[in-house]
Amino acid sequence: MSNVLSLDDRGCETLVAPHVSSGRRAEIETELGAIGDEFRREQEAGLSELEANLRAWTTLHARDELRTRCLEVADKVRRAFSTYVHVGIGGSDLGPRVAHEVLDSTVHNELPDDRRGAPRVYFTGDTFDPRPLGELLSLLEARGDLGRTAFNIVSKSGKTPETLCTLLAIKDKLGADWMRQVVLTTGERPGASILFDLAADRREDFLGILPVPEGVGGRFSQPSPVGLLPLAVAVNGAAKSPAERLDEALAGHGKGHEMMLSGPDNPGNLAFRLGRWLQYAEEALGIGTLVLYDYSGCRMLGDWLVQLYTESIQERGGGMNVLAARGPTSNHSLLNGVIGGPRDKMVLFLRWDDLGPDLHVPADESIKGGLEIFMQKSMQTLQDASCRGTMADFGRNGIPTLALNVPMRDAYHLFLVMRVLMDMVAVKGRLQGLHVDAKSQVNYPKELTYQQDGVEGYKQAMRDFLG
Repeated sequence: MSNVLSLDDRGCETLVAPHVSSGRRAEIETELGAIGDEFRREQEAGLSELEANLRAWTTLHARDELRTRCLEVADKVRRAFSTYVHVGIGGSDLGPRVAHEVLDSTVHNELPDDRRGAPRVYFTGDTFDPRPLGELLSLLEARGDLGRTAFNIVSKSGKTPETLCTLLAIKDKLGADWMRQVVLTTGERPGASILFDLAADRREDFLGILPVPEGVGGRFSQPSPVGLLPLAVAVNGAAKSPAERLDEALAGHGKGHEMMLSGPDNPGNLAFRLGRWLQYAEEALGIGTLVLYDYSGCRMLGDWLVQLYTESIQERGGGMNVLAARGPTSNHSLLNGVIGGPRDKMVLFLRWDDLGPDLHVPADESIKGGLEIFMQKSMQTLQDASCRGTMADFGRNGIPTLALNVPMRDAYHLFLVMRVLMDMVAVKGRLQGLHVDAKSQVNYPKELTYQQDGVEGYKQAMRDFLG
């Protein structure tokens, strides 16, 4: 089995390519060549330039010191605590949720000692709704686990109000000795983070302090301690060690890095191929919505892409919306709108070759009506047939499709998929000219792909109401 992703873009070759003029194709190829050259030049310039351009996320796989620090804190959590609670919102929350949903057991918290060192895992801090946090704290108290729970507070600036208010509620519940149960994952520079400044004189009292590295924005932070600590904490020790899991994940991110630098005309450079098709579809067909159809049955990867793409690419009145779908569940909800609704959508499938341990549908002679065809088939076979059938049906109905074929559901391929999608966003942002400022000057440190100025309005309006 190959350890590399492949892209099936026949649906776009058929339905998008004929609408793109040869002249425009040539222009985009020239632009892609320049983007590839700049990415390589930036890498050669080194970490300081990557940090200035908010693109230090591209080399996180090579930051051994971050891996080591995450493993040290993970070991403390796994040895001394029965429960791990991840507190964050946006990029500080979605990436870790993706990894837990895709890689860990769907009944992880219900497993007995079979978790082999992995504590129970919960997520909170992404809302002011009091119910989730209140019920979680009540559960921990009732179970006698409150004092054996590690809380990881994740915010680069420490100013995220949802996260900070959750921390204050937890701090109040834990009492004077609260720091021994708290990990801070935050900006590690004086003055850059309220949380870092809070810990300045009492670093040794905390369970751990981990950095959100310079030049790494929230929605690109999964390969940093933001995603690596929970990845190491939650791994079932019967399957592999925390170090083995991190090495697997970072190798996937590193493979994506290699692919991204391989040149825009390399067929194996999937990020450039995807960015090219998105630009074609938007320009030539007026496509306004990208639907991510994850055929693993998981929810969170789609939610992660919604944030990654829309916060990065929807700028200056342009950029596609993203809808999150999962097959075949969404075939009974969203599919009818894709086929019968406005022709403003294209679909990106994630098709998984191996979803893990399989089940078979037994034969049953009492079931008729054409359903016999499903019997004595594996669930993996049925899932794949559903994926292929959905792609074929979209094609027949004139919906452009792309499919990322993923060999296996494991940490290597998950981090490789996420890296390719992050690079796809980086390429698309450059094709949209988001690195060019209002004065038509190239300004990489202020590239809109890595900003999120739009969120400041709601924060100020909320303060106005509170004031």
